[in-house]
Amino acid sequence: MPGHLVAVVGTSSVGKSAVAAVLQERLTTPHLVVGLDHFFAMFPHHWAGHPRGPGPGFWYEDTVDDDGRPRAQIRYGEAGQRLLDGQRAAVRALLDAGNDVILDEMPVDGTILPAWRRDLAGHRVWWVRLTAPLAVVEAREAGRTHGRHPGNARGHLDVADGEPFDLTIDASTRSPAEVADAILGALPLAPAPPGPPGTQASSSTPGPPPA
Repeated sequence: MPGHLVAVVGTSSVGKSAVAAVLQERLTTPHLVVGLDHFFAMFPHHWAGHPRGPGPGFWYEDTVDDDGRPRAQIRYGEAGQRLLDGQRAAVRALLDAGNDVILDEMPVDGTILPAWRRDLAGHRVWWVRLTAPLAVVEAREAGRTHGRHPGNARGHLDVADGEPFDLTIDASTRSPAEVADAILGALPLAPAPPGPPGTQASSSTPGPPPA
């Protein structure tokens, strides 16, 4: 029987990866976390985010908004498109083999989510969007210790606007565990049973805001 997929969607620094990690811990069956960054990491460095700029791979288009704040948008050429196509095919293959999957997805443009919906047609998918005000995600972005590109959160904040979701959660004031609780409470997914009396699962303990 094919597996199911929980797609956690949102801009950079909204907390997707931290929430996916808590969900993976809490669910009763093994769930594979597949993130956009996992596939970006496969790409040759000199064709991804390199001063080489526009070409077949990926690059940042950096601009400055009227308020003086940086905006960064990820662009890609034909090799980048092949990687994105391959990511969707790989996730579909994992589902077809019976794996349950948590997708950590930051849509880089308006074509990404429609392509996912098309390629996952016929599979059990729950679409969850995490949101937070611009000031919140920019503050989190500034505090990141890895994978930080100034303006990335701003540049992809509204990409998913207009897309339908099964659940939308404001992650601005909730810990990753609290966001995961909201997902588990709203979707037909089975959380892990509580521990023995007198114990508390680490995943249910509120932590710092998602980075």
